[in-house]
Amino acid sequence: MEEKIVSLKQQGLTLKQIAAELDVPIGKVQYAWRKWRNQQQELEEVVPVKQKSNKKAKAKASGSTSRKQVASAKETVDVKRSPLLEKSPEGYWQLPERYNVDFLHAVVQSPNSVYVCWEVSDLVKETLELQFMRRWEELPKAFRILDVTLLDYASGHANRSYTFDLPEMTNSWFVRPLDPNTTYVFEFGIRTMEGEFLPIVASAPLDTPRAEPVGIGRFAEPVRRWQYGEVESPELLDTLPKYAAYRHVR
Repeated sequence: MEEKIVSLKQQGLTLKQIAAELDVPIGKVQYAWRKWRNQQQELEEVVPVKQKSNKKAKAKASGSTSRKQVASAKETVDVKRSPLLEKSPEGYWQLPERYNVDFLHAVVQSPNSVYVCWEVSDLVKETLELQFMRRWEELPKAFRILDVTLLDYASGHANRSYTFDLPEMTNSWFVRPLDPNTTYVFEFGIRTMEGEFLPIVASAPLDTPRAEPVGIGRFAEPVRRWQYGEVESPELLDTLPKYAAYRHVR
Protein backbone atom coordinates (compact mmCIF):
# COMPACT_ATOMS: atom_id res chain seq x y z
CA MET A 1 0.00 0.00 0.00
CA GLU A 2 2.79 2.43 0.92
CA GLU A 3 4.63 1.82 -2.35
CA LYS A 4 1.47 2.48 -4.35
CA ILE A 5 0.81 5.74 -2.43
CA VAL A 6 4.40 6.92 -3.04
CA SER A 7 4.15 6.00 -6.72
CA LEU A 8 0.92 7.96 -7.20
CA LYS A 9 2.34 10.92 -5.27
CA GLN A 10 5.42 10.99 -7.49
CA GLN A 11 3.11 11.03 -10.52
CA GLY A 12 1.79 14.39 -9.30
CA LEU A 13 -1.45 13.36 -7.57
CA THR A 14 -2.51 15.11 -4.37
CA LEU A 15 -3.08 13.17 -1.16
CA LYS A 16 -6.83 13.70 -1.52
CA GLN A 17 -6.78 12.32 -5.06
CA ILE A 18 -4.72 9.32 -3.93
CA ALA A 19 -7.22 8.57 -1.15
CA ALA A 20 -10.05 8.65 -3.68
CA GLU A 21 -8.07 6.51 -6.16
CA LEU A 22 -7.26 3.81 -3.58
CA ASP A 23 -10.58 4.18 -1.72
CA VAL A 24 -8.87 4.60 1.66
CA PRO A 25 -9.20 7.28 4.36
CA ILE A 26 -7.16 10.44 3.82
CA GLY A 27 -5.57 10.00 7.26
CA LYS A 28 -4.06 6.66 6.21
CA VAL A 29 -2.61 8.22 3.06
CA GLN A 30 -1.14 11.14 5.04
CA TYR A 31 0.46 8.75 7.54
CA ALA A 32 2.03 6.58 4.82
CA TRP A 33 3.35 9.57 2.88
CA ARG A 34 4.79 11.20 6.04
CA LYS A 35 6.47 7.92 7.04
CA TRP A 36 8.08 7.52 3.62
CA ARG A 37 9.34 11.13 3.63
CA ASN A 38 10.89 10.69 7.09
CA GLN A 39 12.69 7.58 5.89
CA GLN A 40 14.04 9.45 2.86
CA GLN A 41 15.26 12.32 5.03
CA GLU A 42 17.12 9.89 7.29
CA LEU A 43 18.79 8.30 4.26
CA GLU A 44 19.75 11.71 2.85
CA GLU A 45 21.39 12.66 6.14
CA VAL A 46 23.48 9.46 6.15
CA VAL A 47 24.55 9.47 2.48
CA PRO A 48 26.35 12.88 2.48
CA VAL A 49 28.42 11.77 5.49
CA LYS A 50 29.62 8.68 3.62
CA GLN A 51 30.33 10.75 0.54
CA LYS A 52 32.34 13.20 2.60
CA SER A 53 34.45 10.40 4.14
CA ASN A 54 35.08 8.92 0.68
CA LYS A 55 36.14 12.31 -0.65
CA LYS A 56 38.47 12.74 2.30
CA ALA A 57 40.13 9.37 1.59
CA LYS A 58 40.53 10.24 -2.08
CA ALA A 59 41.96 13.63 -1.14
CA LYS A 60 44.62 11.99 1.00
CA ALA A 61 45.45 9.61 -1.84
CA SER A 62 45.56 12.09 -4.71
CA GLY A 63 45.55 15.53 -3.03
CA SER A 64 43.29 16.93 -5.79
CA THR A 65 40.01 17.56 -3.94
CA SER A 66 38.41 20.80 -5.05
CA ARG A 67 37.25 23.27 -2.39
CA LYS A 68 34.51 24.40 -4.73
CA GLN A 69 33.02 20.90 -4.90
CA VAL A 70 33.11 20.55 -1.09
CA ALA A 71 31.30 23.89 -0.67
CA SER A 72 28.72 22.90 -3.25
CA ALA A 73 28.11 19.55 -1.53
CA LYS A 74 27.74 21.28 1.85
CA GLU A 75 25.20 23.73 0.42
CA THR A 76 23.19 20.84 -1.05
CA VAL A 77 23.08 19.05 2.32
CA ASP A 78 21.84 22.23 4.06
CA VAL A 79 19.00 22.62 1.54
CA LYS A 80 17.93 19.00 1.93
CA ARG A 81 17.74 19.40 5.69
CA SER A 82 15.47 22.46 5.48
CA PRO A 83 12.21 21.70 7.36
CA LEU A 84 10.27 24.25 5.28
CA LEU A 85 10.85 22.76 1.84
CA GLU A 86 10.29 19.47 0.09
CA LYS A 87 11.13 18.33 -3.40
CA SER A 88 8.29 17.77 -5.83
CA PRO A 89 8.19 14.99 -8.47
CA GLU A 90 9.03 17.64 -11.08
CA GLY A 91 12.34 18.33 -9.32
CA TYR A 92 11.75 21.85 -7.94
CA TRP A 93 11.42 22.82 -4.27
CA GLN A 94 8.01 23.66 -2.86
CA LEU A 95 6.39 24.43 0.47
CA PRO A 96 4.95 21.44 2.39
CA GLU A 97 1.21 20.85 2.39
CA ARG A 98 1.01 21.36 6.17
CA TYR A 99 3.26 22.20 9.14
CA ASN A 100 1.54 20.07 11.84
CA VAL A 101 0.92 23.04 14.14
CA ASP A 102 -2.23 24.63 15.59
CA PHE A 103 -3.10 28.06 14.21
CA LEU A 104 -5.85 30.18 12.68
CA HIS A 105 -4.95 33.32 10.71
CA ALA A 106 -7.41 35.95 9.47
CA VAL A 107 -6.56 38.54 6.80
CA VAL A 108 -8.80 41.46 5.85
CA GLN A 109 -9.82 41.47 2.19
CA SER A 110 -12.32 44.37 2.31
CA PRO A 111 -14.59 46.11 4.84
CA ASN A 112 -17.08 43.28 4.32
CA SER A 113 -14.83 40.26 3.70
CA VAL A 114 -12.07 38.39 5.56
CA TYR A 115 -9.96 35.44 4.41
CA VAL A 116 -9.33 32.81 7.11
CA CYS A 117 -7.02 29.77 7.04
CA TRP A 118 -6.22 27.27 9.79
CA GLU A 119 -4.51 24.00 10.69
CA VAL A 120 -4.88 21.43 13.49
CA SER A 121 -1.90 19.33 14.62
CA ASP A 122 -1.93 15.53 14.65
CA LEU A 123 -1.61 15.54 18.45
CA VAL A 124 -4.85 17.49 18.89
CA LYS A 125 -6.62 15.30 16.34
CA GLU A 126 -5.57 12.13 18.15
CA THR A 127 -6.66 13.59 21.50
CA LEU A 128 -10.12 14.42 20.14
CA GLU A 129 -10.41 10.97 18.55
CA LEU A 130 -9.75 9.35 21.93
CA GLN A 131 -12.14 11.69 23.72
CA PHE A 132 -15.07 11.26 21.34
CA MET A 133 -14.28 7.68 20.22
CA ARG A 134 -14.57 8.70 16.59
CA ARG A 135 -12.06 9.25 13.81
CA TRP A 136 -11.11 12.84 13.03
CA GLU A 137 -12.64 12.59 9.55
CA GLU A 138 -15.98 11.57 11.11
CA LEU A 139 -16.20 14.49 13.56
CA PRO A 140 -18.47 17.27 12.20
CA LYS A 141 -16.49 20.46 11.57
CA ALA A 142 -17.90 23.93 12.26
CA PHE A 143 -16.88 27.59 12.14
CA ARG A 144 -17.94 30.42 14.44
CA ILE A 145 -17.89 34.19 13.92
CA LEU A 146 -17.96 36.41 17.01
CA ASP A 147 -18.56 40.17 17.08
CA VAL A 148 -16.47 41.42 20.03
CA THR A 149 -16.51 45.14 19.23
CA LEU A 150 -15.62 47.13 22.39
CA LEU A 151 -15.57 43.91 24.42
CA ASP A 152 -12.86 41.70 25.91
CA TYR A 153 -12.85 38.42 23.97
CA ALA A 154 -10.84 36.67 26.70
CA SER A 155 -13.64 37.30 29.20
CA GLY A 156 -16.03 35.19 27.10
CA HIS A 157 -18.40 38.02 26.09
CA ALA A 158 -19.58 38.74 22.56
CA ASN A 159 -22.18 41.07 21.09
CA ARG A 160 -23.37 38.36 18.72
CA SER A 161 -22.13 35.12 17.19
CA TYR A 162 -22.93 32.92 14.24
CA THR A 163 -21.95 29.27 13.77
CA PHE A 164 -22.18 27.21 10.58
CA ASP A 165 -21.02 23.75 9.51
CA LEU A 166 -18.05 23.18 7.20
CA PRO A 167 -17.38 20.47 4.60
CA GLU A 168 -14.76 17.88 5.53
CA MET A 169 -11.12 18.63 4.51
CA THR A 170 -11.75 22.40 4.59
CA ASN A 171 -8.82 24.49 5.85
CA SER A 172 -9.69 27.99 4.59
CA TRP A 173 -12.76 30.16 4.03
CA PHE A 174 -13.78 33.58 2.74
CA VAL A 175 -16.05 34.98 5.46
CA ARG A 176 -18.62 37.40 4.07
CA PRO A 177 -20.64 39.54 4.38
CA LEU A 178 -19.27 41.25 7.50
CA ASP A 179 -19.90 44.69 8.97
CA PRO A 180 -17.27 47.40 8.47
CA ASN A 181 -15.61 49.08 11.47
CA THR A 182 -16.24 46.00 13.62
CA THR A 183 -13.98 43.74 15.69
CA TYR A 184 -14.29 40.02 14.96
CA VAL A 185 -12.83 36.78 16.28
CA PHE A 186 -13.02 33.59 14.19
CA GLU A 187 -12.98 30.07 15.61
CA PHE A 188 -12.66 26.65 13.99
CA GLY A 189 -13.83 23.57 15.87
CA ILE A 190 -16.10 20.55 15.93
CA ARG A 191 -19.63 19.79 17.06
CA THR A 192 -20.07 17.45 20.01
CA MET A 193 -22.56 14.59 20.16
CA GLU A 194 -25.05 17.07 21.66
CA GLY A 195 -24.56 19.46 18.74
CA GLU A 196 -22.65 22.05 20.76
CA PHE A 197 -19.72 23.88 19.21
CA LEU A 198 -16.26 23.04 20.63
CA PRO A 199 -13.57 25.54 19.48
CA ILE A 200 -10.11 24.18 18.69
CA VAL A 201 -8.22 27.16 17.23
CA ALA A 202 -9.11 30.86 17.23
CA SER A 203 -7.79 33.99 15.56
CA ALA A 204 -6.62 37.14 17.27
CA PRO A 205 -9.24 39.94 17.34
CA LEU A 206 -9.37 41.58 13.92
CA ASP A 207 -10.85 44.98 12.97
CA THR A 208 -12.56 45.40 9.61
CA PRO A 209 -11.88 48.78 7.92
CA ARG A 210 -14.35 51.64 7.74
CA ALA A 211 -16.60 51.81 4.71
CA GLU A 212 -17.13 55.57 5.04
CA PRO A 213 -15.02 58.61 5.99
CA VAL A 214 -14.24 59.35 9.63
CA GLY A 215 -17.16 61.03 11.36
CA ILE A 216 -19.78 59.07 9.44
CA GLY A 217 -21.29 55.84 10.65
CA ARG A 218 -23.02 54.28 13.64
CA PHE A 219 -20.60 55.85 16.17
CA ALA A 220 -20.73 59.37 14.73
CA GLU A 221 -23.88 60.67 16.47
CA PRO A 222 -23.02 59.47 20.03
CA VAL A 223 -19.53 60.95 19.66
CA ARG A 224 -20.94 64.28 18.42
CA ARG A 225 -23.37 64.57 21.36
CA TRP A 226 -20.57 63.93 23.84
CA GLN A 227 -18.19 66.28 22.00
CA TYR A 228 -20.62 69.22 22.14
CA GLY A 229 -21.80 68.61 25.71
CA GLU A 230 -25.34 67.55 24.88
CA VAL A 231 -25.03 64.60 27.30
CA GLU A 232 -23.41 64.51 30.74
CA SER A 233 -21.85 61.06 30.33
CA PRO A 234 -20.69 59.10 27.27
CA GLU A 235 -23.52 57.07 25.83
CA LEU A 236 -23.29 53.31 25.51
CA LEU A 237 -23.07 52.20 21.90
CA ASP A 238 -25.44 49.75 20.26
CA THR A 239 -22.80 47.03 20.27
CA LEU A 240 -22.74 46.84 24.08
CA PRO A 241 -25.15 44.61 26.01
CA LYS A 242 -28.33 46.41 27.05
CA TYR A 243 -28.11 45.29 30.70
CA ALA A 244 -24.87 47.29 31.27
CA ALA A 245 -25.10 50.61 33.14
CA TYR A 246 -27.45 52.15 30.58
CA ARG A 247 -30.25 52.79 33.08
CA HIS A 248 -27.91 54.76 35.32
CA VAL A 249 -27.14 57.19 32.49
CA ARG A 250 -30.77 57.97 31.71
